[in-house]
Amino acid sequence: MNILYLCQVFELAHDAGSDRHFFFCKYAKNKGYNVTAITSNVDYKNACVKFEGKKATVSRTIDGVDIHYVYSFADFRGSFLKRFYYYITYFFSSIKQSFKVKDVDAIYAVSTPLSVGLLGYVISRMRRVPFVFEVTDVWPDAPIACGVVKNRVLIKLAKWLEIFCYNKAIHIVGLTHGICQNIIQKGVSPNKITEITNGVDFSLFHGHENDKVKKQFRDKLVLDQKFVAMYMGAHGAYNALHTIIDAAILLRNDSRIVFVFIGDGDEKIKLRQRVNDLQLTNVVFHDPVPRDDSVSLLSTADVFLLPNRKGEFFIGNLPNKLFDFLAAARPVIVAGKGETADLVTKAGAGCVGEAENGEEMANSIVKFVNMPLQKRLDIGQKGRDYVMQNFNRITLSEKFLQVISNAIQNNDR
Repeated sequence: MNILYLCQVFELAHDAGSDRHFFFCKYAKNKGYNVTAITSNVDYKNACVKFEGKKATVSRTIDGVDIHYVYSFADFRGSFLKRFYYYITYFFSSIKQSFKVKDVDAIYAVSTPLSVGLLGYVISRMRRVPFVFEVTDVWPDAPIACGVVKNRVLIKLAKWLEIFCYNKAIHIVGLTHGICQNIIQKGVSPNKITEITNGVDFSLFHGHENDKVKKQFRDKLVLDQKFVAMYMGAHGAYNALHTIIDAAILLRNDSRIVFVFIGDGDEKIKLRQRVNDLQLTNVVFHDPVPRDDSVSLLSTADVFLLPNRKGEFFIGNLPNKLFDFLAAARPVIVAGKGETADLVTKAGAGCVGEAENGEEMANSIVKFVNMPLQKRLDIGQKGRDYVMQNFNRITLSEKFLQVISNAIQNNDR
């Protein structure tokens, strides 16, 4: 069977983001499927072109997966119009490239953005094959909740497109329980939806992180023997990272603690500016790192910080970084309610506080600083054990293949 995988942000193991989609594609290839991915020729973390050159499309075969990096507008930061152009250029470039893919039995389209759902439908009609729609963030609910999209006409159009994609997909995959419930509440049958969460790649978290990389990282950032409170991931409006800065302000005179941000995003410039304006010396920023190195860098942390935004919409948040944090065997401090908080509580892997409450986060950090080392490590180990037992990427990949197989079989009936 032949899968055409449409994903605007498709990261590999050496990239800075999550390689969830590449992992699924590799797994499918190893199980006998032929997999072709069409993605954008854009480094999303840095908003720049991945592969320079005159060719509109750059094609690579990596671990048996055929990947086509199509032209997309790269300099998308700074305005909604730029970001829209980034989406629309990928849309039309992907349609053009899809004609060059010979055999297709099913389309798997990943949102965000929502336009990829429409892309999946258009190509599926042209190829007369079913399409499965994966929803990693509910659009347009997410940008509306973040205040990114305010135009009423645009919101109305986006909501229509959302329902259109749900109706036209033969099956829907939701990244979290909250996302699945959101879709069901909009009138979609639960029988049409499968929850496939993020998870842990056992091959990365093997317990033998590179000590040389760890030492180089600590030396580079002058961390010395300080207690490291770390955040690694996207720096966007969705991530509520101002909560961490609020905590850093309250702890600015505690010389034991340093706050480390690793990653990039639209909000990073504002965060840096705030730190500079306040002359905070206990906050360090670092560029995104390849996933190959991320495990070693995660192991330099003493605790991880995972803030969420206020509001009912954000209780369904269950990001990939949470699983990496837990697999790194360090306690996690969550600011916010919902699925992230519930998982950390159930695993006994950290503590939970109020969303966007810097004071509560600061108090939790101090609690872990004062905690005996072995007790802190035991808490971290609980989190590692829990995700290893319950969120194995191999098991999740099997669910992915079952969804694809069922879609093809049902379409043939």
